[in-house]
Amino acid sequence: AFPVVLYKLCIYSVIFLSCEISVGDTVIIPFEGAKLLADDELRWTHNKKRVYFKKDSQVKLSEINVTQHGYLILENVQKDKSGEYKGIVYNADGTLIKDTVQQLCVLEPVPEPTVLVECLDKGVNLTCSAVNNSEIVSWMKNGMKANVTHAVLHVSSSELKSGDNFSCTVSHLGRHKSAKEVKPVCSDTGPLLYVYLWWMLVILTGGGGFLLILFIICLVCLFQPLTEWFFVEPKMFFYGIA
Repeated sequence: AFPVVLYKLCIYSVIFLSCEISVGDTVIIPFEGAKLLADDELRWTHNKKRVYFKKDSQVKLSEINVTQHGYLILENVQKDKSGEYKGIVYNADGTLIKDTVQQLCVLEPVPEPTVLVECLDKGVNLTCSAVNNSEIVSWMKNGMKANVTHAVLHVSSSELKSGDNFSCTVSHLGRHKSAKEVKPVCSDTGPLLYVYLWWMLVILTGGGGFLLILFIICLVCLFQPLTEWFFVEPKMFFYGIA
């Protein structure tokens, strides 16, 4: 079900600070201060176009839903419903009882972000996706707010502990969406990598091939000092000088 927003008077000077209506919301615009009687005349206009008209207990025009108390209801609201809404109530004698002007701004919903994990040699990079320049990012580590407002959060290996969880929140004009928590698991692959490759060599080459490679390595190590001695001390080699 779509969220329901009880919309109050939105003053022009603070419209972009106080309006928190997203596409898909259900909005109720109240006609505060007016006690609507059955024979009262009620008019609603949207951007100066009449969308509702009731007179003498008869609804003569109804392009929009209105409650018995005169409240305006906008279901699954879209951006084209933004603008000025004006309501007027007259009594049966034509005397003005109450009028109201309310400004509605409908914005695209804040997309739900996700946290992308990139393991590095000396830590991890966490990226809060679905972020553009107009949105504000905040990070949470283990349920506590981190002092970072960038889309990318770097955590060094020394700071990252087993079981640490991270989440980011995207905010725009008073609306918020948070990502699901992630627990990055990044191991230090330096020394373990060589052990892994060594055992892979043993497995892939088989027992006989491994022994042959080991024998060749031993021969190289054994004859390397003898070869150096032969070229460095030729006289001692040929004449047998002690």
